[in-house]
Amino acid sequence: MNENPSRELSNIAKRLRMAREYMGFSQDDIEKITGLDTKVIEEIETGAREIVKTEIHLLSKVYRRSIDYLLTGQEPSYSGPEQFSFLARSTKGLTEHDIEEVAQFAKFLNATKTN
Repeated sequence: MNENPSRELSNIAKRLRMAREYMGFSQDDIEKITGLDTKVIEEIETGAREIVKTEIHLLSKVYRRSIDYLLTGQEPSYSGPEQFSFLARSTKGLTEHDIEEVAQFAKFLNATKTN
């Protein structure tokens, strides 16, 4: 059963706002990154305007979320090990140097494993 179109638009708007905020971006930041006017971003995030295909593709890349998630709230099923997604979440926001340190530690752990 399909959702009410205005409710669906509201849910998309909410997911887009939450994705932006999760990434730590302001609407001004998104304007600088994408070239989309802050008024357009505000209208999309409040559900006052539908998002167009080119905008959803652009914001999907910026927010690092799938288009499916932004439109439906459902992530495509992940087929890799859970550790990969945990590692990605855990290293978010680390500096390049910190990530190199994490990689070195992983190498150390692998080298010291006893089977």
